[in-house]
Amino acid sequence: MMACLAKALVLSATFASVTLAHFEHAHLLPDPAIIGYQTVPLGTSYDNVPLTITGQLPAYLNGTLYRGAPGQWPDGWWLDSLITLNAFKFDGPQNKVSFSMKYNQDDAYNYSAHRSVDPLTPVPRPGHDGIPHFANASWPTGVAFHQVQGQLIGTTGVSNGNAVDSDTLDPLELPFKFEDSIGAPYLAPTHVAMMPDGTVLHHVVSGPQSEGADDAYKVTSIRRGSRTRETVADINKPEASSWFGKASYQHMTSATDEFYIMLEAPCYYPNKTTPIGTVDWTDWGWNFLESTHVRLVDRNTGKSTTYPVSHNTFAIHHINAFKDESTNSIVLDVIQSFPSFLPCSTAFKSLTLNNSINNWQSNAKGLMYSTPLRLTMPLDSPGSKVTPVLIGSGKGMEFPTIRYDELNGKPYQWAYGTYLQGKASAYYDALVKLNVNSGNQTVWGIPGHYVGEPIFVADPAGTEEDDGVVMTNVLDSINNKTYLVVLDAVTMKEVARTSSTPRVMPLGYHGIYYNRKMN
Repeated sequence: MMACLAKALVLSATFASVTLAHFEHAHLLPDPAIIGYQTVPLGTSYDNVPLTITGQLPAYLNGTLYRGAPGQWPDGWWLDSLITLNAFKFDGPQNKVSFSMKYNQDDAYNYSAHRSVDPLTPVPRPGHDGIPHFANASWPTGVAFHQVQGQLIGTTGVSNGNAVDSDTLDPLELPFKFEDSIGAPYLAPTHVAMMPDGTVLHHVVSGPQSEGADDAYKVTSIRRGSRTRETVADINKPEASSWFGKASYQHMTSATDEFYIMLEAPCYYPNKTTPIGTVDWTDWGWNFLESTHVRLVDRNTGKSTTYPVSHNTFAIHHINAFKDESTNSIVLDVIQSFPSFLPCSTAFKSLTLNNSINNWQSNAKGLMYSTPLRLTMPLDSPGSKVTPVLIGSGKGMEFPTIRYDELNGKPYQWAYGTYLQGKASAYYDALVKLNVNSGNQTVWGIPGHYVGEPIFVADPAGTEEDDGVVMTNVLDSINNKTYLVVLDAVTMKEVARTSSTPRVMPLGYHGIYYNRKMN
């Protein structure tokens, strides 16, 4: 989402040193971020294109940053895109970075690119309580990434992920084949919870879009070195999120060593079945009379304990969760996506491409409402009411990340995210480092430069949690280009950046950095 129509002063600054004067001119123009909606021609690919480095990369950067991004939007909804897979490959000792990109070769892409036999239309599957599509259907994935058996898996909001070659980005298994009898496809969170020991936790949702079936969650666990989903819990008709036992929509969950953690807002999947690669964004459900709950699922027994939340809290993204030993509580940190009074069914209707471009000013104001919150569930008082507490004073933070590989599910201090510097920002135009204990924050940003999700990479010789770097792709709307920036995670000051990628990368989705097999 990016592009200014007039040249402007490019200033690298912290939030404290950026003034409103920098944004007044952009505020009067057509969407400054419009270049971020530029389509990528089908069939476009790049293979290990060298990028020039300004600055010095740390020698320990010897892996790859993977990033999913939209390429085209066949039905006009921003989240219903064909997805490009982007890779920045690092050679830190030689101070080199190369760039590769390919479209995800899923059913929706192949139909759009080649007009082959239509595999996208829903098909009746008697006895199947998931989505009415063939078990071997492949969706546009790359909204998020993880590993199973060391393979790079791209995901979206269904259980069918796709495995791609971590070097060439070519398809390996579309979809990835699990070695179990759970079946497919099902609705599911886009993100898994990948634990430091390599365990992959997730859940699938049965019932919605399946005539006559009750809604249910199946929580699963994949052990290190396996591709078998073992059932942790079967939760039928989850009445904590709905009087009628409707399953709550969740984009992301969290986990600790003891619990799988779900934040269940009264936001419900649409019942209408749709072609592969599309969602009925106009038919989501919301219950104004129901409340949000936190569900702790015991990873050993499968037993659920639910905690009502004092006000509705809908969170697309979680930051982290951990056990506070001093209070015998589970702490869950999330980003509240929009105010409690706004139902998801209303918010989702605004996700058209036209609305994103034509109403950028009101949409940007809406992004300012995203707020980091902490919820604390006392294990000694099961079922007690939880009141979310604001972390710091900053609103406008999204796409949160942490030192994930080592600290997912563990006590931590630092979170990183995208950030809006002001009400006149067209999109996230800064990166923020947030101390989740004190609420203090440090911001890096350049007016007119729109950032992707920050990814933390640890310094293996470091001694502190934030010893390392934070990196992301940045869309420079002044000069109509995309570059990669690398920041010192301690100071949030720039240490290196690349020259521009061969073409602009639309902003949008998640990324991950790997330099080894995690499981």
